[in-house]
Amino acid sequence: MDARRRRLCGALLGGAALLALRPAGAAATRTVTYYGDRRLQLPAQVERIATSWEAQNAIIAMLGFGDRIVATTRIVRDMPVFRRFVPGIANAALAGAGGDLNVEELMRLKPDVLFASAGLPQLRQEQLERAGIAVAVFRSNSLAALVERTLVTGEILGAEALRQAQDYRDYFEANVARVAAALAKVPQASRMKVYHAVGDPLSTSSRPSLNQDWMDLGGAVNVAEHWFQGGPATAKVSLEQIYAADPDVIVAMTARDAESMRSEPRWRGLRAVRQGRVHANPRGMFWWSRETSEQALQFLWLAKTLYPDALAEVDMKQETRDFYRRFYGYRLEDGDVAEFLQPTS
Repeated sequence: MDARRRRLCGALLGGAALLALRPAGAAATRTVTYYGDRRLQLPAQVERIATSWEAQNAIIAMLGFGDRIVATTRIVRDMPVFRRFVPGIANAALAGAGGDLNVEELMRLKPDVLFASAGLPQLRQEQLERAGIAVAVFRSNSLAALVERTLVTGEILGAEALRQAQDYRDYFEANVARVAAALAKVPQASRMKVYHAVGDPLSTSSRPSLNQDWMDLGGAVNVAEHWFQGGPATAKVSLEQIYAADPDVIVAMTARDAESMRSEPRWRGLRAVRQGRVHANPRGMFWWSRETSEQALQFLWLAKTLYPDALAEVDMKQETRDFYRRFYGYRLEDGDVAEFLQPTS
């Protein structure tokens, strides 16, 4: 890695040491060390994967191991795009989600590794580890943590997966630099105020959070940036708070929420609604705004949506086609691209 890339990676990941891989003696097993002190004992080749973290499925599929997922979450198993591009996901068992883990089913399936978020209860993790299942628990709720997690996942899955993860990191960093250069032409006083509806119209995120990170990169002024200081990153708000902020643009995580905000009378007084600037967030393998590999497109889409003149050279339809071909090997039809960028369900 050259000096420039080391600086970029260091800035993105806050200088964290990514991971180390050490052989565990016999050829049949190996040890992956990540976050400095966390160690996983793994078979030489990972064949069976479980995850209780919805967005991790898209990362696993991007790294070429989607067909080895034997247990996942109900949300991912039922997502039409995921089922289309990874047909075997329809046959995966339910691992549970978050802290609600199906330990008995996982012990029956005996995956080589379970991917989980930091909310996994310690007792359940220990149960699985005693049963010989490696449990990879990851940091979350920031873009730095997402890129780091992708690299660690690549290390866990093997050399080819790691190369794909490194290619993804390079692409992500290039998009960060590209958007920053374009937004340098947009004065701070001209930046758009944005309200992001997370999960339902009256929930949003402040700083620090993953949502704040992609809004920062996309040049948005998050109206909720300071609303929950000292509390949870995502929480309920009142409609009165949103009216007081009067955002220029609203981004709803789901098409359903975007439509309700456009059509319900109580939202009509907001500037974003009056001016037709309520957008449903793009969705492909997963919602681009969440902890998915598709985050590399999220802030690019946001910047293009908010400042089309500054990013005039960016064609989001072509960017979307290129991304899924490069990282998933999928050639999207025009209808796929349209539904990804402007979901209707």
